Amino acid sequence: MRHGNPYRSCGRIVLGSLVAALVLLTGLNGAYAQVEQFQPERLKDGSSLPAALVPLYVSDFSLAHLMDGRVYILDASNGHYAGALDAGYAGQFALSPDGRQAYIAATYLARHTHGERTDVLEIYDTSTLRLSGEVVLPKKHVQSLFTKELLRLSMDGRYLFVQNATPATSVTVVDLAQRKLLAEVSSPGCWALYPSQTTSLRFSMLCGDGSVNTITLNEDGSVASRAASRKFFDSDSAPLYINAVNDAEHYYFLSFAGKLTQVTLSAQQPVIGETLDLVPQKLQPQGWRPGGYQLMALHRASARLFIAMHRDGKEGSHKSPAQEIWEFDLHSGQLLTRRKASNAVSLSVNQGAPAYLYALDGRSNQIHAYDMLHQLRQVYVTDPVGDAPTQVDTP
Repeated sequence: MRHGNPYRSCGRIVLGSLVAALVLLTGLNGAYAQVEQFQPERLKDGSSLPAALVPLYVSDFSLAHLMDGRVYILDASNGHYAGALDAGYAGQFALSPDGRQAYIAATYLARHTHGERTDVLEIYDTSTLRLSGEVVLPKKHVQSLFTKELLRLSMDGRYLFVQNATPATSVTVVDLAQRKLLAEVSSPGCWALYPSQTTSLRFSMLCGDGSVNTITLNEDGSVASRAASRKFFDSDSAPLYINAVNDAEHYYFLSFAGKLTQVTLSAQQPVIGETLDLVPQKLQPQGWRPGGYQLMALHRASARLFIAMHRDGKEGSHKSPAQEIWEFDLHSGQLLTRRKASNAVSLSVNQGAPAYLYALDGRSNQIHAYDMLHQLRQVYVTDPVGDAPTQVDTP
């Protein structure tokens, strides 16, 4: 019986292994050379948004991750994503009158979900979305969904008013020019902020007794005067939305039943004006009522008022998404147009170009844009924005 030379075959195996190893090493050396030549992309710090971009701000309470709120910035002309701002827990958002600064009052905990609480007002440059400063606030900042009326600027942008709740209500006043706290003003029984459009250190609040209270401050933050209006609504039988729109010194408040009241808040004494029933008599049997969160938007130049409306309204339906958007003449209360809406809960309009009305779909979190110059023709629909957005802002 003949046997082959085992060392000969073993030599072939060893030689083959050496050749394979050399090929592998050669390939690795080539790969290392490529790695050395690869230049990773560097993140750009502080780059500016396009100068021509008109921003659309969508504030998201982030119910799926409450400690990590967001304010998303979209291109108002087409709805494309442009950037985002951090909003911590229960943030509130406001824009300066010229739109160049964004303010977020938020709460942060030292260990993310627990630990020492810090309330802070963060100041952002809207052209770069970079943090430009901050002011530490008292640990009283209201914990709420994003709501315009809970963080407001004075008419000249010099002061900022922050709604507090412990649950006792008060207002923190921030001097933005000096970036420091000016005062804390008690406001028992009153809620939401409506800055005067004629005097920097003056703001008004809705009160549970059916009145509006106007507070005027001295330059050192002390209270110069308080004045209450006559009772003009019943908080039990005919409550008002805190969401209001204003045209110069006139604010307009809407009841759950669709009645609009003008209130002049320019002087020390608030003045209650005319009340209009916005639902035409022939439509009242159908139970049309307003509903949503930020449910009104006013185009000031044309005095066109847009309201989110739903049919078969009843007690408790005041936050129901809209089936239609109604357009009114602000001064006469005349219903001008009706447009089918996609579950709108928040509305906003551009005061300049593009002349669009924006409606936030409360079910899909999409923004629907409508052309105000062409009978509210739909222009675009965005991708879903965030988890629980409630506030929409345009400069």
